[in-house]
Amino acid sequence: MDRLAFRSSERFTSAESMAMIEKLGGSIMSSSSRECIMYQAAVFPHDAPTALKLLADTTLRPKILPEEVDELRMAVPWELQEVKSKPETFLPEVLHKVAFRSGTLGSPLLCPISQLNTATPDSLSAYHQRWYTPERMVVAAVGLDHDDLVRMCNDNGFADLTAPASAMPTLAASDQGSDAGASSKSWLNKILGGGSEHTPQVIAPGGQSVYTGGTWFESKPNVDFTQVYLGFKSAGINDEHRLYAYATLQMLLGGGGSFSAGGPGKGMYSRLYTRVLNQHAWIESCVAFSHCYTDTGLFGISASCRPRNEHALLDVMASEIEAVALGKPGVASRRPYSSLEGASALEIRRAKNQLKSNLLMNLESRMVQLEDLGRQVQISGHKIPADTMAERIEAVTMDDIRNAARELLESPATLLAQGYVDGIRKFHAQVAASHRIKI
Repeated sequence: MDRLAFRSSERFTSAESMAMIEKLGGSIMSSSSRECIMYQAAVFPHDAPTALKLLADTTLRPKILPEEVDELRMAVPWELQEVKSKPETFLPEVLHKVAFRSGTLGSPLLCPISQLNTATPDSLSAYHQRWYTPERMVVAAVGLDHDDLVRMCNDNGFADLTAPASAMPTLAASDQGSDAGASSKSWLNKILGGGSEHTPQVIAPGGQSVYTGGTWFESKPNVDFTQVYLGFKSAGINDEHRLYAYATLQMLLGGGGSFSAGGPGKGMYSRLYTRVLNQHAWIESCVAFSHCYTDTGLFGISASCRPRNEHALLDVMASEIEAVALGKPGVASRRPYSSLEGASALEIRRAKNQLKSNLLMNLESRMVQLEDLGRQVQISGHKIPADTMAERIEAVTMDDIRNAARELLESPATLLAQGYVDGIRKFHAQVAASHRIKI
């Protein structure tokens, strides 16, 4: 559905849609993730009605023609080959597949070649009818009057949507209401996220993600670097207290590459720089990651090193998680302190300041504001102001961060390695056990 965006619809042919996009200029695109698909446009205010007309047609009234589906099916093998050639895009996909073996979040973002033949116009139309329903949609706008947005949505058919009874999910009232818009009880009002009443939060039946963990190794002995991912189950978006603790932990660990273009100062006082990259010349990159979803998340460290050092790299990565969780110095550290107390208070302060800085800097972008508004209303039914987020970040304590790190060690780890993997394949269980990590 992502690739079929802005093609043929009931009102426009594919060529007409492309002509409208070229005339509008700006940025008009679609993007898909594991929990949502987004259609967005950045245009001049006077072009907003035309942009919304285009968005409405591609989301509500797509034609899904056989020739367009065939064209996309021909492109998928090339896309998959391109993704697999880049570890930074391929391995996060494998990470989710291994971490959530039961499906849900482990399902691939790109269509596997084995399933290409199932992507027919009929199956895609059935998918559209099943999932593109009003209770799952949010229409968000930045820089546009709310009443004008309601009028434009009415003009383009959003108010006429009905949800099939068989596709109706469970609705749970959120704990806060939105402060924007009118109090209409129509589907349009729920799509727009408006009203002073509690906005329902969609809960898909049977859609609970089940974390499993596991290991995956792919031998490529001739590559320049071995890639290693070490991941753990973390908090979902709705678990706000733990969510902010994990976000701060990610900043605390930080990390990056052995070479940083564009000048110094980008997180170079974080732990994975000072305790790992600055200590071991054979480590090419080491960075903390966090993937957050509605009901769960993935937190961990990804790193790369020269061949035949991969088992030692795993030891260093595991040591840094354990160092935060248990207040130990870690094998890579030459620092005199042995806990999160004392000198490390400066690290916590720096991590929180960096997190707040990143948040506020990102929200300077209108496109980020738009995505943030739409996703927050879709997931929780209300918008959390940036000031409130900053206050919650500030409230994170050392104990919160330590407890978050300890929780990582309670669930089985997800371990991936690609490249020269003989050492890590042989010794990963012993290395993990020495750092209280379950494999």
